[in-house]
Amino acid sequence: MKYSVIGLGAVGSIIGGLLANSGEKVILIGKPNQVEEISKKGLKINGINNSILVKNVQISTDLSLISNSDVIIICVKSQDTKYLAEELKKYIKKSSIIISLQNGIKNSKILKEITGNTVFSGVILFNALYIKPGEVSLTLKGGLILEADVLNKEVVKSFIEVFKKSGIECKLDTDIEGYLWSKLIVNLQNAVTALTGQTIKESILNKDSRAIIIATMKEGLDILQKSKIPYKTLPDIDPKITIRRLTILNSVFLKFGSRILKLNETARGSMWQSLYRGRPTEIDYINGEIVNHANKHNLKAPINKKLIELVKEAEKTNNTKSYEPSKLKEILNI
Repeated sequence: MKYSVIGLGAVGSIIGGLLANSGEKVILIGKPNQVEEISKKGLKINGINNSILVKNVQISTDLSLISNSDVIIICVKSQDTKYLAEELKKYIKKSSIIISLQNGIKNSKILKEITGNTVFSGVILFNALYIKPGEVSLTLKGGLILEADVLNKEVVKSFIEVFKKSGIECKLDTDIEGYLWSKLIVNLQNAVTALTGQTIKESILNKDSRAIIIATMKEGLDILQKSKIPYKTLPDIDPKITIRRLTILNSVFLKFGSRILKLNETARGSMWQSLYRGRPTEIDYINGEIVNHANKHNLKAPINKKLIELVKEAEKTNNTKSYEPSKLKEILNI
């Protein structure tokens, strides 16, 4: 099986690095600075058996090199999906399967409509931190949920075995959209940490940012329920239970709970990481989905709507600490 991994941020670097480290035939497609660093120094992944350094990786900026790949794994930001799909269409063979390991709901549909290939979605349940080109950290261990039908289970079999060896369990499911919505609700908190500059752990332990996260997720769930959009409970992450725990537990118990989850002190949300790197965030494809469905069904989502506005303001200056939690809570009228 020949793999390509496109997008070498935190998730793509871990996925591609583990495939290469396991001896799989894989080519990594990234940006010039990433290609230069990884070609020279290798790809370092912290948090997997302390750390591993993957050397002699086949890596390039040239997308045409995917033409012989059997499985193409997409790890770019959602705002780049449409453009990438148009480019993929030029080189991809019709028998290739695309796996989207991206945040958001619509990526697989876009990829399928434009390329015409079979496309499966995946849900990432681990947290990763992009430190610099060629170095990433696994900051919260978790698994993968992959969409696969009966005919294509064998295609992802070796893919699954690679990650099991690294302690990343994989689950197959023929219907994954409900999981994508559940992950989206959890990811709504990304906007909060992007604006406060907190780590994920800090945002949970601080009473003001915790209150914002609770309100943001509650609003998102309410919109899903009123829009009659079903969601599936993720392993160890049920949005309703998460909200309940955040609401009734004090900071002492939450701190203990974060230790049980092995949440690294440095774990950060993807939107904060995008701001830090001077990149646009995925706010339109996460919180924006909630606002879009609210508008479609004549509902209101004032918290998520305001968070979108504030994050877009932060994007203009790459400000990774725009508000103190108490001030943000006041602005959001929580």
